[in-house]
Amino acid sequence: MKTEYIPKVITLLAGAVVCIVSIVRHMDTTYSLEILLAALIIFYIIGCLARHIIERVMVSNRFVKEVTDEMVKEAQEAAQEESSESEEAEETSDH
Repeated sequence: MKTEYIPKVITLLAGAVVCIVSIVRHMDTTYSLEILLAALIIFYIIGCLARHIIERVMVSNRFVKEVTDEMVKEAQEAAQEESSESEEAEETSDH
């Protein structure tokens, strides 16, 4: 999953909301631009933090999946070895 777009999308959405609210409330242009700049900076930082958290969770999930896959393989191999040993024991006891 590409996470590089998360801060950009969040920033653009926040900017659009600020612009719409400024137009609806008939705010002064200079004041609305100051608010827009502040909102863009704040939401860009929030987006970067969100991207970082999402990337860490994805890496963590990959690591957990790899570890559990290895554990399952080891358990299957151990079960196969036990079954082959028990089959060999049965063959030797039959003769």
